[in-house]
Amino acid sequence: MKRLLLGITLIGAAAVLGGCPIYPSQREYQVCDGSACYSCPDNTYSTACTGWPCQVDSDCPNGYACDPTQQVCLAGSGYNYDGGGTNDCSVNGCPSGQICKLSSGIAQCVTLGSGDDGGSGVDSSSGDSGVTGDTGTAGDSGTTGDASEGGTSTACNDDSTCGGSGAKCVDGQCAAQAKLCSDGSQCNVAGSACVDGICEARCSSSIPCPTGSQCDLTRGVCNVNPDPCTGSGTSTCLGGTTCVENHCVPPCAVTEAGTSCPSGQVCVNGGCIADQGASFACANDGQSGSLANTCDSTSICIHHDCLASCSPDGGTACTSGSCNNVTIETGTYTVCTPSGLGFACDPSRNAYCSGQVCVDGNCL
Repeated sequence: MKRLLLGITLIGAAAVLGGCPIYPSQREYQVCDGSACYSCPDNTYSTACTGWPCQVDSDCPNGYACDPTQQVCLAGSGYNYDGGGTNDCSVNGCPSGQICKLSSGIAQCVTLGSGDDGGSGVDSSSGDSGVTGDTGTAGDSGTTGDASEGGTSTACNDDSTCGGSGAKCVDGQCAAQAKLCSDGSQCNVAGSACVDGICEARCSSSIPCPTGSQCDLTRGVCNVNPDPCTGSGTSTCLGGTTCVENHCVPPCAVTEAGTSCPSGQVCVNGGCIADQGASFACANDGQSGSLANTCDSTSICIHHDCLASCSPDGGTACTSGSCNNVTIETGTYTVCTPSGLGFACDPSRNAYCSGQVCVDGNCL
């Protein structure tokens, strides 16, 4: 029995990892990526591919489920396995602060940042890639909850504490690369810019930066550190300032009345720094509606922003911004892009600029 199960698992894994001919006489290949499976004329994805047809989940390879509406195999992102019950969060969505995920074959809501939200996109029960997989355990291919993989946060005072893998220290907590910002609309402080994945204040010759930073006048962001420090505390800083994330900043204290930091700043490791944090409108890129966790039915989740679908040939027009084709890992989508937002870079997906700085998706 064990040998039989192992054989089935290996066949399913081979179908996911590469194109495998399912019906050689029909020259049909099953090709899967991080979002869906396709029927293709050869073992590579192209515009000639169509969605892999299915009736039930067992028609799909391991890690993918049959979407009952489209009858195609999509990555396991919360389809209802009990045939249409009222608790299907892929249809009904989840409360604020939670995300719909697939766990042991059941779509359920879990709290974001709880370690159960599958930030690494790995289903540890099978080792397969998925959009919102289960959290891993020791000895398998899933995450073990360290900060660099999107699990439990780790306190930090500089990026070196966060263990690489693209993770950065954001507001005193290690943030996995996937949790970095892509554009300024995601920043907690309105008007901030996303600079190499971190939210930073905008500035100009007449708008100064907070203490500890100077204005990069070329790019208009507070991206210059005039006096880098090391460690924490006041040992390497002057004038009563303290070292937080390599910047000498004014000290602060947390009291019952809040912190002593100005608006737009937070008290981190004893010092006031600009709030670098970001929040996201949706979770599952390439999806719409509740499957995106969560956009409306006319918008698509791209770089964790809900962007309205549009048609450049006189069809659906944009109420703001412009209609553009945007290519991400799951495909190319025609959407309304806000003014100033670019797609030349995205630190949350390890797409950095060569010799330049990524500001709101533009290499400057």
